[in-house]
Amino acid sequence: MRIQEILSNLNHEQLEAVTTKEHPLVIIAGAGSGKTRVLTRRIAYRIATGDADARHTLAVTFTKKAASELKQRLQALEMRDQIEAQTFHAAALRILQRYWESKEMAPYQLLESKFKIITESIARIGARAKTHNGAKDWSKSESHLESEVSRRSLVSSLSAEIEWAKARGLTPSEYCDTAVALDRNIPLTPSEMAEVFLNYEEIKSRLRKLDYDDLIIRATQVLLGDPTFQATERYRMRHLYIDEFQDINAVQMNLVNALLGDRTDLCVVGDPHQAIYSWNGADPTLITSLPTRYKSAKTVVLAHNYRSTPQILSLAHSVLNKQNRISHYEKGLLPNLPDGPIPVIRAFNDDTAEAQSVARLAKQAHQPGTSWRDIAVLARTNAQLIPIQRTFKEMGVPSFLASETSYLAQGEVRAMLVSLEQESISLTGSSLYAWIEGTVERTLRNHSSTGPAFENLNLFLELSREHLSSSPKSDSRSLALWLRSEARNAANESATDAVILTTFHRAKGLEWRTVFIMGMEDGLVPIARAETREALLEEQRLLYVAITRAKRQITLTWAKHRSFNTRQLKREPSPYLAGLQDEADRLSGHLATSDHALNAIRKARNVLQQAEPKISLTDKQQAVVTSLRLWRSNKSKELGVPAHIILHDHALASVAIQEPATIEDLSKIAGIGSTKASRFGAELLKYVTA
Repeated sequence: MRIQEILSNLNHEQLEAVTTKEHPLVIIAGAGSGKTRVLTRRIAYRIATGDADARHTLAVTFTKKAASELKQRLQALEMRDQIEAQTFHAAALRILQRYWESKEMAPYQLLESKFKIITESIARIGARAKTHNGAKDWSKSESHLESEVSRRSLVSSLSAEIEWAKARGLTPSEYCDTAVALDRNIPLTPSEMAEVFLNYEEIKSRLRKLDYDDLIIRATQVLLGDPTFQATERYRMRHLYIDEFQDINAVQMNLVNALLGDRTDLCVVGDPHQAIYSWNGADPTLITSLPTRYKSAKTVVLAHNYRSTPQILSLAHSVLNKQNRISHYEKGLLPNLPDGPIPVIRAFNDDTAEAQSVARLAKQAHQPGTSWRDIAVLARTNAQLIPIQRTFKEMGVPSFLASETSYLAQGEVRAMLVSLEQESISLTGSSLYAWIEGTVERTLRNHSSTGPAFENLNLFLELSREHLSSSPKSDSRSLALWLRSEARNAANESATDAVILTTFHRAKGLEWRTVFIMGMEDGLVPIARAETREALLEEQRLLYVAITRAKRQITLTWAKHRSFNTRQLKREPSPYLAGLQDEADRLSGHLATSDHALNAIRKARNVLQQAEPKISLTDKQQAVVTSLRLWRSNKSKELGVPAHIILHDHALASVAIQEPATIEDLSKIAGIGSTKASRFGAELLKYVTA
């Protein structure tokens, strides 16, 4: 009877994944296909049938929340506490603790913060440390606040770089050559960074400390270095299950291999279409290549989606090009829900109008029987969410900024807060903001524009501007108090009924009835720093993840002008919008179920058509456009992305007409901008001057 309950309410593919005896087992689980249900049911089924022992079963995932959900699901299936369900790092720590105990060794302590050790590591190389820009040492900054923020920003950047290196299994001696080969954007020279990394490791070893990134590396080392202990651990963890396998990196895979050995009792679950963590070294090819490594491997595909309407799934699949689609479900996820509203694309004159409209639409979506938490607003970056939250408050829409509390915990932001509280700064309102903005801008000159310090401090500026605009008499201490109060309020609001405001990355694994994707603009979607083929493919997958969070309704918006701090800049629509609009048009003709949906699509189409008026070309200009299209076609093949991602037809025509002579001239053309001008400018100008 218990086995019947375990196998109940499973479709054919889910049933196969739960009951097959072949292994290793690779379960390709599309968005909303019930992967956690299948994983926990397989564990329960094998134990219930005597094919596995609960005391020797380990289920591994990537976050505490996911591990907690696995435990709860297993307990509901009467598995109780016999099965270990842990994160990779927790599992590695347990291995190390058992090793130390078996050797009667004093255990290493876990490092709470890298800050002091990295600061000492920097001090060891002293005045020899220079930034790539030749900027002055942070210890000689103009003021105490600037010095402290600059110091914390530098430490934050170097900490992130050490984490980047460790996620790829690099040692200090291997770091320099790799950083040079990849042209890493770091505040020190590669050799200086390698020296800081080496100092950091030596100081940490002397103190008998391990950082979070050491756990998996050290656990792998003790397993491979002690065959007797390795045999014991392999016996202890005979049945291995790994969730979200598309997110695994080479270091984590080394630990899996050390635990597995020549055995094949492994089950992995994942979706290469949702691989969005390359910054942590994640390698989605590890899941797609697993069947080729083991002749006995079996692959089961869960392609039935139980979360989203057919319209939303069609829209999501249209984002992925041929290079991004895996063969297991080339034609996309199979919908199991009835038709819903047609996806809507809307354009606005500026980001204020965009936020106000989305707030009104959120009110409309908040119908009787639904909660505010059934609605989410997703954006590519944290900084976009601050003005959205401000507008929502003004319009009486409760909202919760999901990233706010963790943001205020970052080192460089803490430095700003502490300094504002302690220093005597006799400025208020706009004068105080101008002083803070100048301090931050001078500090960030020495650091990467793509690193965490850059995003954190720009987010700090947005919050400061919000408060000082509404409270012009506020001084530094009242500003710091308000910022800390906002963090506490955000934590309290997390349990209340409110619209969720979060980023694409943080939205992964979650779902909402109604989703608004805001800021669909070039430079944000895809992000401006995505220049390589791999980075652009990941941006596609990231948008795919964002769209598949929606269950019934989805609206995508962009603004023709957007404010960045105190500046308002002209924006161009995301290059993905053209394909998304085509898919929305197709859906309106084949699947539309209401006049409302059809009218929304017609309006969106008109907006995009107005944004790109038709242009008459001379024979000479047409010849330039033809050459540019050939160049664009070759470039799209080189980068593995659709041609419209490189440049729109409208932009090509504008180049032919305006005949720009310099890269600066190119950057002023609509649809190109500074990012694409710097990326493709030299090549484009050849065709104009030919």
